[in-house]
Amino acid sequence: MPRARKQTASVAVVAPVVKVPEVLITRDQYIADIKVRWEIHQYEVNKLVEDVKKTVNVCSPYIQKALDYSVTKYQEIRARYVTV
Repeated sequence: MPRARKQTASVAVVAPVVKVPEVLITRDQYIADIKVRWEIHQYEVNKLVEDVKKTVNVCSPYIQKALDYSVTKYQEIRARYVTV
């Protein structure tokens, strides 16, 4: 015997009432705020660049040492197995 499908009650969706925001700051205050935020952004980006440069300077000797070791070992292995 087939089951009868239950009917669900339809619910009306009510859109929220949107209020027009009040002006909290003036245009000049807004522009001044944007300038301050831009200066903060520039400062943070410059600090990031400094940190990346320091990281590269600290890591580069180790990377160069690993590269030199790898090249030396590759050349040794190649010289052992490749006959000219």
